[in-house]
Amino acid sequence: MTVVPNIASERSVVTLKAKRHKIDTLNYSSIQYEYPEISLSTDSTPLVKPTKESKHILIVGGGVSGLLIAWILLDEGYRVTILADDWAWTKDFEKSRMTSQVAGALWEFPPGGCGLTEIESPGKGWAAIEHYREWALQSYEFYEKYEQVFNTHERNGGSFGLKFTNLHQFFLDDFPLRKDVRKYYRTTEANKLEWNKQFDKVIEPSLNGQELKSAYSHRAPIVNTDKAMAYLMAVVAAKGAIMETRKIDTDIRHELGLQLLKDHGADAIVNATGLGAKTVAADDDVYPVRGAVRRVENTHRGSFRHLNDAYLVPAQKDSNQHPTKTVFIVPRNDDVLYVGSIVQPNNSTMNLTPESPEVQMMWNRAGSFVKNLLHAGFVPQYEFAQGLRPFTKRNVKVRADEVATFPLIHNYGHGGSGWTLGIGTARCAVLILKKRLEGIPAAVINEEIYG
Repeated sequence: MTVVPNIASERSVVTLKAKRHKIDTLNYSSIQYEYPEISLSTDSTPLVKPTKESKHILIVGGGVSGLLIAWILLDEGYRVTILADDWAWTKDFEKSRMTSQVAGALWEFPPGGCGLTEIESPGKGWAAIEHYREWALQSYEFYEKYEQVFNTHERNGGSFGLKFTNLHQFFLDDFPLRKDVRKYYRTTEANKLEWNKQFDKVIEPSLNGQELKSAYSHRAPIVNTDKAMAYLMAVVAAKGAIMETRKIDTDIRHELGLQLLKDHGADAIVNATGLGAKTVAADDDVYPVRGAVRRVENTHRGSFRHLNDAYLVPAQKDSNQHPTKTVFIVPRNDDVLYVGSIVQPNNSTMNLTPESPEVQMMWNRAGSFVKNLLHAGFVPQYEFAQGLRPFTKRNVKVRADEVATFPLIHNYGHGGSGWTLGIGTARCAVLILKKRLEGIPAAVINEEIYG
C-alpha cells in the first residue's frame, strides 16, 4: 500500500474555495446555497486533530466516493470508521478489481461520453445537469490544485496517479463550441481546415462511413485508478480512519442503521455503496450498466504510434437519427492505453471476454478511428477489464435520507462519472451531513439543494 509522507507544509495542502451554487432554469425555481471552503492535506496527520467531543461518522462503502468523504471529514477533525465488504486490490492481476479501479477515469464535462441518456431529467427535487457540472468543476479544481502539490512523495502527483493531457472530442455535426465549455477552461475549436494539420497523423476523419465534422479540445485530468485507490486507502488510514471488512446487504435505514450507530458509538452514517444501494437503501432506482475496456501497450515499440492525448467520440445520433456507439481512447499512464467503451444497461453478468462480439466490435471501431491501433499489443496479464457502472433512474443521489430517524446521508449512483464528480459529490455529502448534525430536517436540506 502507498506510504503517505509525514511532511507538513503549505505545499502539501489543497484548499478548495467557497462556492456559491445557483440553479435558475425553466424547470427549477431559483436555488442558491454555498459550499464552505475545504482543505485536504497529503500529510499523514489530519489538519484538525480529533478530540473527545469530535463526531464519529460511519461510512459504508470503500470505493472512491466513500474514501473521498472520509478524507474530507478526517482533515476537519471528525472520527471516521469505514465499513466495506471489498477493498481496492493492487498487488497482482489474479483478483478482480472493484468498480472504482476498472473505471476509465477520464474527467469529462457533463454530459460525458457514456451515453445519450447518461443524465436523466427526473424533474424537480433531484440532481440536474447543473448539479453535475458544479460537482465536476469542483473536482477539476481539486485536480488542478493537487497537481501543484510538491513534496518528496507527491512530486507531479505521482502517488495519486494523476496527470493532465489534451482531450479531443469529435462530432458528426458542425458542433458549435458550447459557451459553458469555453467559460470554465481553455479550449481550442478544431475546424475542418485545421484537421489535416492537427489530426491526420493520428485519426481517420470519419467513423463508420460518416464524416466527423467538428471537434474541440481542452486540458483534462486522467487518474490511474489503481494508484489513486491505494493512495486514498493509505491517506485515510494514516489520518486515523478505522477500516472494517463487513458485508452489509440489507436495508440500513431502520433497525440495522440504529444498531450500527450503537455498536460503533457513532453519530451518523454515510451510504456510499454504489450498486449496493439497491438493497442498503432499498432503492429500486439503482441499476447496473456493464462496461469493458481493453488495455493496450502504449509504447514506441512496433508500428503503433504512441499516444499522449485522449480521443473521444461521444454517443450521438447519425444521419438517420440512430444512436451511435462511443469511441474512448485514453492514455492512463506512460505505457498503458485504455480503449473502450461498452454501455449495456441492466446487464450485471460479468461474462465478457476479449473474444465476445461486442468487445471485438468495440476494438474494431476504435481501430478504424485511430490509425495503426490494430497493430498495438495488449498489456501482458491484464489485457482486458470489465465492470458495472452504478446508475440510478434519477441521477446521482447525494441527499439526506427522509425515512431514517437518525442522520443518514446518501452518496451513490455516479454511473460512469465517479472520478469526474467525486470531489464535488463528496463535498456536497459533507455539507448535507453537517446540516443534519445541526438538527436540520432531511426534507428541508434536500429542498434547499434540489428544489
